[in-house]
Amino acid sequence: MGGAQGTHGLDRSEERLFVAFASSEELCDAFERELAHGALFVPTLAALPAGRQVKVTLLFKFCGAQLDLAGEVVTALPPQISRAGATPGLSVQLAEPLQKFRERIEANTGVSLPDPDPAVIHTQRRQPRFPARSPVEMLVAGRKFSAETVDVSYNGLLALISGVDLGEGTELSVLITHPGGGETLSLDGKIANQTPCDHGVMAVGIQFMYDLSRVDEVAAFVDDLRGFQHARSLATVTGSVKDAPLETMLETFSASASAGTLRLTHGTETGKLIYQGDEILHVSTGLVSGAKALGRMFTWTEAQFEFEPRIEPLDGNETRFPLQSAILSAAVERDSLARIDLGKLDPDASFAIDEERLSAVESSLDELGRELAENAGLGFPLGALIDILTASDVRIYKALAELIEAGVLRVEPA
Repeated sequence: MGGAQGTHGLDRSEERLFVAFASSEELCDAFERELAHGALFVPTLAALPAGRQVKVTLLFKFCGAQLDLAGEVVTALPPQISRAGATPGLSVQLAEPLQKFRERIEANTGVSLPDPDPAVIHTQRRQPRFPARSPVEMLVAGRKFSAETVDVSYNGLLALISGVDLGEGTELSVLITHPGGGETLSLDGKIANQTPCDHGVMAVGIQFMYDLSRVDEVAAFVDDLRGFQHARSLATVTGSVKDAPLETMLETFSASASAGTLRLTHGTETGKLIYQGDEILHVSTGLVSGAKALGRMFTWTEAQFEFEPRIEPLDGNETRFPLQSAILSAAVERDSLARIDLGKLDPDASFAIDEERLSAVESSLDELGRELAENAGLGFPLGALIDILTASDVRIYKALAELIEAGVLRVEPA
């Protein structure tokens, strides 16, 4: 936790949070790690909903002073989450600008707080990027594309978008939605760069283009995103799937928090799962979603994870399915896939097709076998095949093995 090494908690009658600092060193450490980013984590067994306005009282035991700061609850880690190795508590985004509450802390305590990151000058060509996950809508030539930001700055953003090459230099409009309050920022811009990632995902760098009269508006929105993201990170449980199977982790988190978002990072691949109660509301990786995506994520035995006990706004078109049965099915699929040698093939591997052999056995092939042979014959590599076909990965690999054994397909070097 940040700076609350001493007394902390919640006054239920006033919804006032308390954080105590026993020494000036403790205060400086908390300022560098949390307060300088506009957020604070308060360990407490009490729970308040996201969005609740609170007052945070900082108690400076070493000098007998105290200070009140207004804030908003971003995420609550419930008491049950301690079984997952995390400290229960509330993460709060502070409402007051950094420079203002910094001056108030120094005036009350006589402590010279350490300098945060160098102040950003709006006229700089390149601006510092702040990590921020926010929904963003791109409007290009009348077409709308949905994506998610990775980071933002005062003059641009980096976003992940599935299956679209928008072209460098393309002009567009972007609408960024604040993941907490739902406020939006609309800006024109152009695509500065694009980087292909695994399984059809594109990392798109966008440069903003706006009049200087909007500098304060843009800076305020980005600063608020920065504080909100940092508050979220303070209440995020992180670790490695290597330490525990994904099914164990999901069962632990779902038993500890009634709703949550789990993100996985596996090399350049990313996956996201959102659940509420005993249902999965959303699960996706790259171009793939639903049970197929969950099955693939279960094969990432060395992925890094982030879990937060909150869910993001969804569009309402998700296909919900039971959490526990989905976990069991995905675990079975992972174990089945591990027994198939083709599962070790390079995703960039392609296949040569023997048309004569295909004609000889075509009548005995099922729909998946015929569809697989057709797409492999068109030159699609393995990674694309398992993405574009709707069958589970394990069914695709089994059908592929049968086609190879029948002499219809031959693996070409990647």
